[in-house]
Amino acid sequence: MKEFLLAGLLALVGLGHGACAGGDDRKTLFQYSTIPALLAGLYAGEWPCGEILRHGDIGLGTFDALNGEMVVLDGRCYRVRSNGRATPVGDSETTAFASVTFFESDLLASNLTVGSLAGLITALDRRLPSANMFYALRLDGEFSYIKTRSVPRQEQPYRPLTEIVKTQPTFEWCNVQGTLLGFRCPAGAGGLNVPGWHLHFITTDRTGGGHVLDLRLTNQTAALDIIPTLRMALPTNAAFFKLDLHGDSSEAVRKVEQ
Repeated sequence: MKEFLLAGLLALVGLGHGACAGGDDRKTLFQYSTIPALLAGLYAGEWPCGEILRHGDIGLGTFDALNGEMVVLDGRCYRVRSNGRATPVGDSETTAFASVTFFESDLLASNLTVGSLAGLITALDRRLPSANMFYALRLDGEFSYIKTRSVPRQEQPYRPLTEIVKTQPTFEWCNVQGTLLGFRCPAGAGGLNVPGWHLHFITTDRTGGGHVLDLRLTNQTAALDIIPTLRMALPTNAAFFKLDLHGDSSEAVRKVEQ
């Protein structure tokens, strides 16, 4: 009986990967799934990357079975594998979590000279008109140092993400050209996405990158897009329907991000 009811509910909701397509995604952060669901081990991909690209030309996320870090830039999707190498991804590849937007610069944060990721975050936060909006960031330039990570494809039964990142492969570059991109979500979005900054990186030649752990840069300029709207599509598989998402995930997010 429970399985019958669940199947009926899935059919009634109709939230398949094409259901939200076609709307106005300008000045909108579009998100598939939630960070708490990812933290709880929901790594199954459902939305094709081709559908994700209909909602934005810049963004980040991950793939089915947590198989690499996603970088979306200039309307193309890349996978950074657990060896730090980036490769283009086809439209049929699926994502377990993604956030994208159509980037439109609203303000510039110039003369950024920082010795750490924490320093960059402080410098950016000081220049925001409000802490209560969503923001997208794009910084094309030279990085005197940048450290990233990715994780290998996972096998079931899936381990919690907080356990996986304890042995995550990390990668370092010095004096490298590339693009830093990502989002800042307000504190109130903590039950859906990463509160604060979540940043990924890809080299100019699109051959390397990952989730950013640290960096240093001198006299660079970041473009910021102020985003007043959030749109979401939730997974519609049985695992998500049965997932217990109660509780505070803030400590788990901190461990995963850092």
